[in-house]
Amino acid sequence: MRPWFLLLLLLLNGPFAFPQTTRLHGRVLDAATGRPVPFASVGAAGRPYGTVADSAGQFRFLLPDSVAAGARVLASGVGYATAAVPATAPPAAGATVRLQPVAVALADVTVRPGQVRTRTTGRTGSASFMTARLYTEPGAGQDERAKEQGTLLALPPDCHLRTLRLHVAFNRFRSVTFRLNLYGVQQGRPTGPLLTQDVRFTVTQPRGWVEVDLEPYRLYFQNRREVVATIQWLHSEARPDSATGFALSAVPGPGHAILTRDKSQARWQSTPGYLSLQLVLDEYPQKGRRLAPAAAPEPAAQLPDSLRYLQRVMALEEQQAATAQRPAPDSVRYGRNPAAGHYLPVRGGRLYYERYGRGTPLLLLHGNGQSITAFRHQLGALAQHYDVLALDTRAQGRSQDAATGAFTYELFAQDVAQLLDSLHLGPVDVLGWSDGGNTALALALARPAAVRRLVVMGANLFPAAIAPDYLALFREQLRQAQRHPDPQAPHRARLLQLLLQQPQMQFAQLAAVSVPVLVMAGERDVVLEAHTRELARSLPLGEVRILPNATHYAPQEIPEAFNQAVLEFLARP
Repeated sequence: MRPWFLLLLLLLNGPFAFPQTTRLHGRVLDAATGRPVPFASVGAAGRPYGTVADSAGQFRFLLPDSVAAGARVLASGVGYATAAVPATAPPAAGATVRLQPVAVALADVTVRPGQVRTRTTGRTGSASFMTARLYTEPGAGQDERAKEQGTLLALPPDCHLRTLRLHVAFNRFRSVTFRLNLYGVQQGRPTGPLLTQDVRFTVTQPRGWVEVDLEPYRLYFQNRREVVATIQWLHSEARPDSATGFALSAVPGPGHAILTRDKSQARWQSTPGYLSLQLVLDEYPQKGRRLAPAAAPEPAAQLPDSLRYLQRVMALEEQQAATAQRPAPDSVRYGRNPAAGHYLPVRGGRLYYERYGRGTPLLLLHGNGQSITAFRHQLGALAQHYDVLALDTRAQGRSQDAATGAFTYELFAQDVAQLLDSLHLGPVDVLGWSDGGNTALALALARPAAVRRLVVMGANLFPAAIAPDYLALFREQLRQAQRHPDPQAPHRARLLQLLLQQPQMQFAQLAAVSVPVLVMAGERDVVLEAHTRELARSLPLGEVRILPNATHYAPQEIPEAFNQAVLEFLARP
């Protein structure tokens, strides 16, 4: 028996004991910037071979030669188009994959008034029958990164996602990092990815419910009846001297499916059962809305989720402004009041303004694309104490512009100075919101004698002070406005260019503003809080006030608190 036993050992350890493999390695880069794409997925199309790159975009995995001969190896990243891994790269250097960012296209957003309802979609139970094993590590060298597991979840027609919830049956790792993926649905199976942001989170607790805050990503969906939500394994850190394993809670049962795939390019597998994975969302009212068919083709380019949400916020603001322009018969028609309205010719245009109250002159300057109507919650309260002048800035509201050159805040400040001169007004108090705040600062620098005190809300000294998501939205809106001009908004492209290119001030310039200035912003303003605070510090008599639970639209969201802050500041000796 001994010779046969020795022969068996030789065979098991000889060249025919294991299939021959090819080691693939390389890096994944952003084609636009040349920077690494962290945790990009790389795998053989339709096969369970692949991996996830590390935080520096480096990847490495083994591919059997029997598969490598005819396999297409693909790389993908959230917000990027899938690309093939070059097969001609030198083995020693590895392959360099350059991913192109996905182009985006804005779609119409419908907003209807009504009460927002918070609800949960997905299985609420937490039974721990572990048919939903996600990851184990029984042997050295096993690479199960990129494995995904999820389920199909119903969505209301108009919603944004607040929280991801999942129930952990057991976690024997020190920490596990996942990516949330959301896919479209066709015949019950995942189709194209929907997210353009990389939503990653880390689980450290050994068991129980885990909640992931999705609010920072502003994931907004409209006219989509269902999605497939999955979590993808990216990285794990084992505990010393401990077995490793992780599982989500699930229960078997017909009528529903747990969807899994071993690698990012592998085929999806379906197992009957209910996975304890949920989405908590805000549902917006949908009166009389007609939904598109569930199997309708999706647009070729998806608007990034954060921008889609911001677009909805802006659409809601526009709706509120339109509603305010149709007041009750016995209310004041701010912005359209012939009894209080006046026009002033200026170079290249004509300004419209309204005047209310009596006392110390107080000038109100609205934001980009708005009008006097934006201050509908302030005009009545301020007019009880001040002689309020509310101005429609050039080319906005009822003010006209016949020029074709670029807008600047210095031009707007010149218009304001001409208005004050025509009315023979000495130093005035100024309340400027957003672009109006920028104009107010430009006025204080150019005409110091025209300003007595300033209140600026959501102002910025340069475009980089605006949150990146909003800048991206403005760029896309500018492309759309240039490609498809709107006769009803002929100056829209010029106003968007103003947001993206102006102002061009510096903190050091503010040392010349010698009057008291109250610098305000919302806690969740589009202007970065660090910039707001530095702006206030740069003013010799500046002070800052961050309004809690408010955004850039604080004058309309919390008018009582906003008005009180303004009046208290202006009432000081």
